[in-house]
Amino acid sequence: MDETRDLDREAVIQRVWKRVMEGREETFPLALKEDPEPHGSLQNEEGDAGILPAPMPQERSDFPTGAVFLGEGSLDCAPFLQEMIRRELTRMREYQALAKRTGGPQARVLQALAQEGKGHAKRLSAACFLISGVRYWPEGGRTAPPTSYLGTLRHGFGEEQRAMTDYLAGAEATSDPCLRQLFLELAKTAWERACKIRALVEQA
Repeated sequence: MDETRDLDREAVIQRVWKRVMEGREETFPLALKEDPEPHGSLQNEEGDAGILPAPMPQERSDFPTGAVFLGEGSLDCAPFLQEMIRRELTRMREYQALAKRTGGPQARVLQALAQEGKGHAKRLSAACFLISGVRYWPEGGRTAPPTSYLGTLRHGFGEEQRAMTDYLAGAEATSDPCLRQLFLELAKTAWERACKIRALVEQA
């Protein structure tokens, strides 16, 4: 079952990044492309063939149209937003607890990871509020004391990778362009956090 879920997440990752890169291939107006016969020819008064003038480039906008932005149409995403808020805050508390047991530069890295997690939770909470009108921010959560430095880092590394794939899946599933952008950004930073944790393990 776990292997099937991993394959599904891998397929989601491939689809999302393919869609992201497809929109960045070329943005020049067609009139600027080289074409041996771009627009046909005209006969002038002397009977000579002349090239038709290239049309003026039309104004274009990358701003999505016909989409719902963080509105009631995205209420189906509220449970996912709330789950990710809880997970971000849980990891924040884990990093804080481990930082207290660690000194030197490692503690500063862990504190920075904790602050990033809190920032992620705030961004998700703001999106949840704009969609539902309810500010979701669970208080008083507790985590078990870290059993070991390396064991907690290993757990955090896996959780960051899982968050990355879940954010990518959320970006694939939503039709809200604002949520999609948010999920893609958080997926990227989750991967960066996993890389920072790996560096801590390598330094241990």
